[in-house]
Amino acid sequence: MLDRAAAISTAGPALSVVLPNYNHAQYLPRALDALLSQAQPPAEIIVVDDCSTDGSRDIVERYSTRHRFIRLLTNERNVGVIPTLSRGLGEARGQLVYFGAADDFVLPGFFEAAIKMLQTYPQAGLFFGDASLVEGQSGRSLGVRPPVRPRYSAGFIDASAVARLLRRNDNFVVTGAAVFRRDAIVSAGGFQNELSTFADGYLVRKIALMRGLCYAPIAVMTWCVFSGGVSRTTSTRPERAKQLLTTIVSRLATDPAFPDWYADVFKRRWHFSTARLALEESPVNRELLIDMGAQTSADRAALNFFLNTFGRKTARLLALGWLWQRYRPFSLVGLATTSIARWIGALFGKPR
Repeated sequence: MLDRAAAISTAGPALSVVLPNYNHAQYLPRALDALLSQAQPPAEIIVVDDCSTDGSRDIVERYSTRHRFIRLLTNERNVGVIPTLSRGLGEARGQLVYFGAADDFVLPGFFEAAIKMLQTYPQAGLFFGDASLVEGQSGRSLGVRPPVRPRYSAGFIDASAVARLLRRNDNFVVTGAAVFRRDAIVSAGGFQNELSTFADGYLVRKIALMRGLCYAPIAVMTWCVFSGGVSRTTSTRPERAKQLLTTIVSRLATDPAFPDWYADVFKRRWHFSTARLALEESPVNRELLIDMGAQTSADRAALNFFLNTFGRKTARLLALGWLWQRYRPFSLVGLATTSIARWIGALFGKPR
């Protein structure tokens, strides 16, 4: 414990992990073991429990007995993930911060790669890598994020290049696959509660536009997607999705860190991504699909025609094609190039 306390105060950069938890007792050991197994382990792990009722705190206390640098904080009442993350950030003492999730887990080499690149590029506000997506219950692979890589080799992307990237593609940073400089988080204003489940996405984009970021095309974490997850549940409730979009767009339009064109681009991409989630539900969430995907009566007629005429797989492909033509959310060339790069990497056993 003394060595780690000294590392936080004297060596740099020390890494703090903030791990919010709510009733994830069955996944906590996996998440903690993965953090502890890093070749360059964190100086401290702060688990913030949001009033769990499933024995989560007992698990963390057992781990903290063996590993004194693990701390448990308990909220007095259930406040949700964003205030929980903010509390953890306020307690973090490292120059670098990783925000995990109790139902996800990091992969070997993540922190070592992050710290090395952030030392190489001291101007960067954060580091990120790829996230492997799996279905939470079955473990079935759901793909890799980002769908379009911002670059194809490890390196730094400055703020002006980030703005150019955002014109073509978006959503290339998964928070759970990123390590942040603490001072960059503070300069960007931290997590904004009113942005709900998009608070971390907003923060990532703002830091990238203010400070730039560094990226390595390697898988650094596994993101376990659950149908009942907070983010997905919020995005698939039509009224809540529209209210949140209005709040986000208003904030983007008035924040000088963001280009003046970005709010409209983001709004278009949000409509597409939310409609895509509606198509993934079984059965298809028609209300959400029409609410978020249809701009005109022609859109409504086309989407209903696909769903009423074809089988689920064909209807989904046709609907996605129609929506892409309407919203143009990302570069198909970039998507194809990234897919080919990953295929070549898998073929030759390289993390490309």
